[in-house]
Amino acid sequence: MNPIAKALAVAAKYTSRHPTEAQRAAGNYKKGRVKIAPGLEVSIENPKGSKRSGVDKNGKAWESVAPAHYGYLLGALGADRENLDCYIGSDHSSKTVYVVDQIDAETGKWDEHKCLLSYPNRDAAVADYCKAFSDGKGKERIGSVTEMPLAAFSAWAKNGDTKKPLGDLRKAFASG
Repeated sequence: MNPIAKALAVAAKYTSRHPTEAQRAAGNYKKGRVKIAPGLEVSIENPKGSKRSGVDKNGKAWESVAPAHYGYLLGALGADRENLDCYIGSDHSSKTVYVVDQIDAETGKWDEHKCLLSYPNRDAAVADYCKAFSDGKGKERIGSVTEMPLAAFSAWAKNGDTKKPLGDLRKAFASG
């Protein structure tokens, strides 16, 4: 078994699958950690197959099953002033990262980044991203997808402008 896959299995077992609502809001429940590459450590909030749930801004409850390990990149802040959100696929030999410029499905305004690590290709990364939404609006939330080498992603996450879209949202809307 690949060393990253082993570390993910341990991190997933360590992560609490049933935190209370208060623990989720505060972020103070057990989370496993895994190093994907030098300088890239991810804290796992939701192991693959676990259920995520919440209430949307209209008060409607939602629930989805995590299609991949989901968490955040330690030491890299995003537009929401929280750590950059990450999905971790199963191709740990991949040296390519896919960054989704996520937009609000209702307003069309840019929201934040979702980073997809350990995916064999763009289609696999986007498929997991879309499966993560119980409302079926995953594709509507994709403003653009930027592909970059792992080393370039690491540099951008640590020192780049993570407070604005990475890709060109105009091209995404023009192409349908």
